[in-house]
Amino acid sequence: MASEELSRPLAVIDSLFARHVEQSGGSATALEFGERAHFCKMLGLDNEESLAKIPCLNDVELAESVPPFSLVRYRCLVQDIFEPEVYGGVFEEVDAGVEGAAAARLVTSKYRECVEPAPGQMLRELDDYGGLWQRGAAYCVPLPGERAWARSEAIAWTSAGGGSIGPLQPGTSGANKRGRPDEDVCMDPEDGVSQRARLTELPTGSGSNLAQTGINFSQTIGAQTCGAHNNQVLKTAEDFGLNFPIPSEERRGHGAATACIVKLYDADSEALRLCDTIEVIGILCVNPDLAALPDAETGKMEDGWRDARHPSTSLVPRLHALAVRHLPFHHPLLPFTPSFLSEDRLAASFQRQFSVPGAMLSARNAAGEHLVKCLGGDSLAAEYLLMLLVSRSFTKHGEKLLGTWSLNLAGCPESLDANALREASGELVPRAVHLEVTTNSLNTQRWKTRKDFVANRLVASQLQLAAGTLLMLDETKLTEGDLTADGYKALQAVHMLVTENKLSCDFASYDVNIPLELSCVLLSRRKSLVKDVDVLLPLRVQAAATVANSCAVAPEAIGCARWLLALVTRSPRPVRIPDEVMKAFGEDFAAVRQEFKVKPELAHTWMALARARCLTFGEEELSMQRWREVMDLERMRLCRCREDAMLED
Repeated sequence: MASEELSRPLAVIDSLFARHVEQSGGSATALEFGERAHFCKMLGLDNEESLAKIPCLNDVELAESVPPFSLVRYRCLVQDIFEPEVYGGVFEEVDAGVEGAAAARLVTSKYRECVEPAPGQMLRELDDYGGLWQRGAAYCVPLPGERAWARSEAIAWTSAGGGSIGPLQPGTSGANKRGRPDEDVCMDPEDGVSQRARLTELPTGSGSNLAQTGINFSQTIGAQTCGAHNNQVLKTAEDFGLNFPIPSEERRGHGAATACIVKLYDADSEALRLCDTIEVIGILCVNPDLAALPDAETGKMEDGWRDARHPSTSLVPRLHALAVRHLPFHHPLLPFTPSFLSEDRLAASFQRQFSVPGAMLSARNAAGEHLVKCLGGDSLAAEYLLMLLVSRSFTKHGEKLLGTWSLNLAGCPESLDANALREASGELVPRAVHLEVTTNSLNTQRWKTRKDFVANRLVASQLQLAAGTLLMLDETKLTEGDLTADGYKALQAVHMLVTENKLSCDFASYDVNIPLELSCVLLSRRKSLVKDVDVLLPLRVQAAATVANSCAVAPEAIGCARWLLALVTRSPRPVRIPDEVMKAFGEDFAAVRQEFKVKPELAHTWMALARARCLTFGEEELSMQRWREVMDLERMRLCRCREDAMLED
């Protein structure tokens, strides 16, 4: 493994830039100078298993234990996307104090917050402004709702690959950790490039001022951003907070709760979208003295609108990306991109885990038994919940996602502990979130992602989650009450996410709807507040003593069940349906519509259920046996609905 690329990546980048300048005859002719290809070759990034050799910021207890300005990985959710930044990318280094001195060399500030000249030298902008470059920026947070076992598996993968972070060397300790912005100290990288607050960044077309480079712009954007809200108090970074979707997960200083502002270059500069799940391979920059702080005398920000977007790097480190991996439906047991996780690799992994005859069926049974126990002994509900956990959209028909569906477990008794159900279900999936839906929570909590035009930030909501998360909406404590205007908007946001797989974002005069596919389970005393849930299933909970006497599932069996769910959800595709099964499907649906008066939309749900049933057995074709099993499950479910007077009108 190339140690220089890991421990001193900025020195390697400076060397590559100097070589590029030399080969181009003393000028910087391109924004890229072979740095990505070099790191990809030296670190073997084409083979994604090699990534385990790169330390991961998510895996450490304290973010300060990671050496600053080293190469790291960071697994995260894109919570907000900022406007592109224009920054000084290339400067001439000249003799200090010598007017008109010839340039000694060209230096770059790419992949860092700032650059300082060598002793006795000063930096000068290029005459034709050719040193102004552009990069993207995004605010990223750890994956919300990540379960403890999933983090442990990720740590184990890194440790097995040799990427664990060892003890810090003298001079790189995090002992200078600050508690408030005005306590910031400077931390210098090992390669000797002093990281001082020298260059000011600005959004494209903005009204910031590059005073140090002598380039001035008008102050129009500052007026556009704040002028319409001059009667509101501007928020500082400390006031705005880390802006996690799940507020309880904010634990400052801990690696599991480290937010980062990711700087994006070249082809990646506009490659991210809201709610993308990504892993960034980049350079960790910690420059506490770059924080935008209030004036000591007035207590006001010189550019107040910038502060919430430019917090101290002690609070929110900067990560300058050399590579970005898109990880839709991320699973720690198979931490690879869909393009790397080929059919051959999936088949090999499947063979390693389930080569023993009957191993896969045992894993499925273990998952079912585990869910039966946490559902009060209701085996029918356990079957539906298991099918939901493996369901994923494999294509679209117009705006309708095919393969995904929502589940309403109705008739929940008071004895059913919804949080315990979330914990138990979370033993099988890498991310699970439990949210109570009450009149008070709808009125007061953040359910709808909202644009804060004062801070110029997107305020996260608790529905802004990573794709593939199990979302458990608990209505069991819901009582009568009046919804405020915000509460009604919150309920609409929940309805849109459950029924249309879209996250609604409030931009004041209009809404932006972001595609977001979650596994949604709604728990309710009667039918859910959310209309048009795909599958309504009244629970039949057994006596507590009967459930308590059932055998607990062994941890090894739970591990096998996790592997089964991981493998069958990695590559979503339709199942093959023979003609005889299609004929039976039509006949059965006609009979059920006649008997139970169900809606025509149930046909789409049946196809999704049949596909999920096959996946839980590791099959790619819907056999007549599996279809009959689905029909048996559906008839039992619909009979329960009829018994409880819950059939659709």
